[in-house]
Amino acid sequence: MPVSVAVVPQTPLLVPEIAAGAAGELETLRSYAIDAVREVTSDADRVLVLAPGPADARFDDVAADFTPYGYGERSSDATGTGAGVRPGSALPLGAWLLDAVGTTVPRVFAETSGEAVDLPGNGRTALVVLADGSAKRDKTAPGYVDVRALAFDAVIGTALASADLDALAALDPALAADLWASGVPAFRALAATVRVDGGDEIAAQLTYDGSPYGVAYWVAIWRG
Repeated sequence: MPVSVAVVPQTPLLVPEIAAGAAGELETLRSYAIDAVREVTSDADRVLVLAPGPADARFDDVAADFTPYGYGERSSDATGTGAGVRPGSALPLGAWLLDAVGTTVPRVFAETSGEAVDLPGNGRTALVVLADGSAKRDKTAPGYVDVRALAFDAVIGTALASADLDALAALDPALAADLWASGVPAFRALAATVRVDGGDEIAAQLTYDGSPYGVAYWVAIWRG
């Protein structure tokens, strides 16, 4: 498999300045996410950051711009880095994570509605997948409580821990929408992309599985 994978949450709360008072509570999750991105990019020739979106889209570069969350200053250059990235996209978080680990390899960014994505060029690609699970796990969750959420998230966590491509590919988009599991298109695209790329033997490691604030977050590393 000429691709290594880091799965990390898509929440902007990974950025300490956005998390503000919750920054300390999320430090463990943030540390695991940064470590995973650092590991898969350390020996890569390029990196593709993949996030869920309403349609397939690709960008040559994206800036770590968090002005929609009231942090930082937006560039006055409307055609500059990341022009066309939709508001609310997780891709700027991917750029922030790459900046945090100091990687200098070429970057490509993409949003997916659930289909396989074309990997850029030859050599080894690091695929950084930004995706969350349900947001209805308990009374602190943004969507309050749905009794289906825990079982749904358990399928994802188990699949990430074992690189179960079939389980990720079979995630139900309709149920995901009910559970506010907005990361499911990225999980489905991950499975399709790795399968196309030849992911028969994958060493999978799930380093974080938790639900701060009632939202399911994972950090996983896959290597072929």
